[in-house]
Amino acid sequence: MVPPPAPAPVPPEPAVPPLAPAPVPDAPQFLERPAPSERAWLDLAAPVVHRAGINLVTATADVALLVRNEGSAVARGVRLAIRLTSAQPGQDAVLDALFAEPVERPIVPPFDLAPGEERAVRGIATLPREAIVALTAAGRPMFVPVVALNLLYDAGAGTPGQTTAAFAIGVERPDGGKLGPLWLDEPARMHDAIGIRAHGTTVKR
Repeated sequence: MVPPPAPAPVPPEPAVPPLAPAPVPDAPQFLERPAPSERAWLDLAAPVVHRAGINLVTATADVALLVRNEGSAVARGVRLAIRLTSAQPGQDAVLDALFAEPVERPIVPPFDLAPGEERAVRGIATLPREAIVALTAAGRPMFVPVVALNLLYDAGAGTPGQTTAAFAIGVERPDGGKLGPLWLDEPARMHDAIGIRAHGTTVKR
């Protein structure tokens, strides 16, 4: 008896090549942002107060300062507020409230500042006399003015930037020591010899 023929070998199935990864589409241009280091950083130099004093209606300070861009991008729409307030209890909260306000009426029209560029700004800050917070020394009422500077700008690609600083001002003494206040029981007058002292810490963000 003849044995049946052996079954024909089954050919192996061809290997399936691995699928190529799907190409990743380019990010839309509107999602692109500059590197975090590419932004404007504005610095406020300590101001010079040319004159300050009180009249029958307001307290006034004539303030000049330099704004400089220390960053690597153009600062756009720079808006600077120069506000005059009083040294008083709870001063930090008063300044925080001022610095949280939008700058709707800048001291000069908004401007742009390229990297390394600086701009001189000068303006008058006022405070209604009835808004002065009086302090007392030796039984006499006095006013210690504080100049608050609030700088808002576009730091690049829509990133908001802000620099704030505050300075107490007063009448310079011949010995160069502690500044003298503006006495509220004296006749109204302006003073030319005005000094400044840093009041708190400059904040940049």
